[in-house]
Amino acid sequence: MKVAVLKLLDSTLGFVLCWAVGWFRFLLRTEGPSPEAVVPTAINRILLIRPGGMGDMVLLIPVLKSLRRNFPHAVIHLVCEKRNRDILRLAGFSDGALLYDAHPFSLLRRLRQAPYDVAIDTEQFHYFSALMALLSRAPVRIGFKINPGRNLLYTHLVNYDLGGYEADQFMNLTRPLGLLEPAEVEGCLTVDMAAVPLGLLRRIERLESTGGFVVVHAGSTSRYKHWAPEKVAELMTQLGQNETSLSFVLLGNSSERQLADRVLAAAGMGGRVISLTGQLTVAQSAAVIRRAVLYVGGDSGLAHVAVALGTPTVIWFGPSDSQKWGARGPHRAVVRKPLVCSPCCIFGYHKLCRPVTCLRELPVADVLQACRTVRPFPGRTEVDRAVPSAV
Repeated sequence: MKVAVLKLLDSTLGFVLCWAVGWFRFLLRTEGPSPEAVVPTAINRILLIRPGGMGDMVLLIPVLKSLRRNFPHAVIHLVCEKRNRDILRLAGFSDGALLYDAHPFSLLRRLRQAPYDVAIDTEQFHYFSALMALLSRAPVRIGFKINPGRNLLYTHLVNYDLGGYEADQFMNLTRPLGLLEPAEVEGCLTVDMAAVPLGLLRRIERLESTGGFVVVHAGSTSRYKHWAPEKVAELMTQLGQNETSLSFVLLGNSSERQLADRVLAAAGMGGRVISLTGQLTVAQSAAVIRRAVLYVGGDSGLAHVAVALGTPTVIWFGPSDSQKWGARGPHRAVVRKPLVCSPCCIFGYHKLCRPVTCLRELPVADVLQACRTVRPFPGRTEVDRAVPSAV
């Protein structure tokens, strides 16, 4: 609820403030945006700003690690939502988090306490993040050149590719600092299995001892990304027919329990399918994903976690852009139904599509073939080795 209110204020009050402050500064001619590189000297305090969900945060971790490598003595603070604390812990960066949705006014006071040398705003379109960058008093403020209402608040603007892989877009924001490193998402998160609760660890070990397990995430924060529970169940059934010792674990948050129950009921595979939906933290879910032989699910934060952990991953896509939010690598596959109206989601906003045809018409066979491509199963044929046409 608090996040929804903040978004409403951003689109109204944030818009007015950005325009007013930006034009005031322009008329005073204090400074103007520049494409020139910054010489990285005397950079002791860096502010990184990332509103958004789990997937965004995972794709930002390569930037965070790059800044740490190149400025090892700098203090790095990251403005983010409290739901991403577990992701930052998995990345080894929990002490520098500033949670804007937990104590927003305290955050504003903290930003004013000591000036930063560099502020990097990774938000693509909204307004409050640009104002945070300005409040940091950083002489170098970097942001995307995409929303004219914010541009005058930055000193350095970076072009944003609407169709480019999002991790690459985030990494491009470090170019004004002279950094040209690639965005390596795989391996950017690690799980300390010693910190996993003993009961969960024993459960994971039992699943591994019986032939391994596949993690399935049927849900997402958006209903437009939900594949039919009956199709998810059919996919599991067909995977289970190829490898009879394989088990399945359903993951997700507490709001997705009803969806997981529908998948369980449709699968009818008895004890081979268990649901931990709504029972685990993000860090505990990551521990389960890390030990799985395969992760399969829709475009969601957990899918990005699976990629970052190095687990073979298949992601089905509907309205969102698979080129921007998909995954790269030999053990990754994205599956979508190529329609003229898809993708239709940008900056988290979906076209009001009641039938969600892009997912309704996505064949189970295409997702099954992608699973066999990224993680070989017994009994594969030569046909199975080909990458699906929808991938």
